[in-house]
Amino acid sequence: MVIAAALLFATGFLAVSWRVATATESDQRLRLVEMTNSFVSIYAETRGDSTTVPATFRRMGIDHFTLNRSPSATQASKSIRMPGRPGFELETVENDERLRSIIQEYVDDPAKSVREEHRLENSRMIARTIFPSIATSESCTSCHNSALGAEVYKTGDVMGAFVVESDLTPVMWKNFLNACGVFIAALLVISWLARREQKRMATVVSTLEKRVVLEQQKFEAEAKAKFLMAHDSLTGLANRKMFHDKLEEMIDGVEGVGTIVGLLDLDDFKDVNDTFGHGGGDAQLKEVAHRLSEIIDLKGGVAARFGGDEFAFVVNVDGFSGDPSSVGDDIIQAMQEAFEYESMQLNLRCSIGLAIGSSLTDLTPNDLIKAADAALYVVKSTGKHGYRLYDDAIKASVGRRNNLAAQLPVAIAEHEIRAVLQPQVCLETHRVVGFEALARWRYNDEEILPAEFIPIAEEMGIIRALDLAVLKCAAELVARQNRSGKALVSLSANISAASFYSDDLCDAILMILADTGLSPKALMLEVTESVSIDDWDRVQTALQRLGEHGIRASLDDFGTGYSSLSYLKQSGFDEIKIDRSFITEIATSEDQQFLFHSIMSIASGLNKIVVVEGIETQEQADFVSLQGAQIGQGYYYSKPLEFSDVEDFMESCHDSSDMVDIRTTA
Repeated sequence: MVIAAALLFATGFLAVSWRVATATESDQRLRLVEMTNSFVSIYAETRGDSTTVPATFRRMGIDHFTLNRSPSATQASKSIRMPGRPGFELETVENDERLRSIIQEYVDDPAKSVREEHRLENSRMIARTIFPSIATSESCTSCHNSALGAEVYKTGDVMGAFVVESDLTPVMWKNFLNACGVFIAALLVISWLARREQKRMATVVSTLEKRVVLEQQKFEAEAKAKFLMAHDSLTGLANRKMFHDKLEEMIDGVEGVGTIVGLLDLDDFKDVNDTFGHGGGDAQLKEVAHRLSEIIDLKGGVAARFGGDEFAFVVNVDGFSGDPSSVGDDIIQAMQEAFEYESMQLNLRCSIGLAIGSSLTDLTPNDLIKAADAALYVVKSTGKHGYRLYDDAIKASVGRRNNLAAQLPVAIAEHEIRAVLQPQVCLETHRVVGFEALARWRYNDEEILPAEFIPIAEEMGIIRALDLAVLKCAAELVARQNRSGKALVSLSANISAASFYSDDLCDAILMILADTGLSPKALMLEVTESVSIDDWDRVQTALQRLGEHGIRASLDDFGTGYSSLSYLKQSGFDEIKIDRSFITEIATSEDQQFLFHSIMSIASGLNKIVVVEGIETQEQADFVSLQGAQIGQGYYYSKPLEFSDVEDFMESCHDSSDMVDIRTTA
């Protein structure tokens, strides 16, 4: 590119210099002829009009101006001759037939213009100017006619031609050498300019590239930020906001009543995290998201992740042939196949709640989501791993639940939640050694079961108030019973998991004991096994502080959670309470007998008192007693008693004056 530019520049220089040189030489040739003519004219005027100027004298003038004119370094050598008309030449004869024909053309047509030509002749570059020599006076014609011996010319005739030649060979070579110099100089200058421009352009390009990279990074960052604003970062599914936007769009459409909303929860997701770590949990979430989106996206819906192991989706029922149940069937079927994680096979189990717009009176996004959530709650509470479509039965259940949730805080504040006491009996002496306090609520002449209102209290965050209300109610009766002097019994009271998250739990319990007069040594706090493992440090700290005051602790529902020998050994529990599920068929089931025997071996080795709940038959009572259990509780001995029935129950028992609290002597 640089060479081409330099060559073009040199070629241009050569063309211009050649043009100037040829134009200059052409002008000088014409001037040479004019000088020759002037010389002859002046000579003729000096001699007089009657004097004839011979042609020989003109030739002498020509020779004078050509021979005495030395070419300069920038000029070419010149020559001039004046050949006569072909066939009528006087001394000067033109031998070049081409030039003779040109002269003849002037003879035939004197009006022809001056002829300029450049020709390469005998390896020389010759520039030539040719124009006619015309007889301008009688002396010219008479002189030539006399020399020719005939009347050939008259005034105005072409008598021959002026042929002026310049040898441009030296000029041509000089211009060529100058052009070569210009080429080299141009090459150097252009190369320098090109390098400088290349560096400048490299800087510009580098700057542009950096700007492009920055703009691209900015664009990608904005695109990613925009994506993350509407999607879950782990699974790539839509987030809650995008889900709501899509849901509103579908509800506002012409087929809003056919909109299906689904909520999906993974079953036992915590077990996966505990077993395989968060990597395994994340892998499971991604796999569920992939399978769910494959089904929902294909039907024109949107799958979303709300957080944790909670997913949601919205789709039109028409995509499933108008059958809402097929939505749940397809998703459950898609989750059946296990997936591989680190060479291990993990199962996917989920619960799904569905709600369709046509089943609701008020069709709004929140109403649909609440309906699906209600259906999901039913699935979770009835065994998990399935789906349920929101219907009138669930609607009634939700209405009842909402009503109970609204009334429960009032019931606690108004002391409408009462405690009933279920006796705990020494399996060896068959005498009452204590009572377990159980919560009861009578609302609108209906007895509401604890299994119904306790979960509501936990969800509403008022379970601490409920636990303390039941404890205070029961503590008053047991304290009164102990003050009667007839027997000393203990009180077992359940403390919910959420209650341990309250920093003033210990102070509140101690305040109740102070208000009711119940001895701290007569109080046994029952803590479920799963609760203590969820946040053992907080539970242990609270139990240690209460233990300093003499309050004891029982590990409730032992065997149903994640107990280990080291955990049980390190805990501060005074007794173990075995869940009823271990003795329901203990009289006939060898497996249950083996499990019970194993639990008793552990408890005996750790020197723990064992309480067995759910005893309903003589056979169950005899078996657990033979295995070494100390205390029994269940309908075999008594159902939970109202306060008014406790004293009568105690009177109906054996002589209570000999009753001993085995919890203090074991």
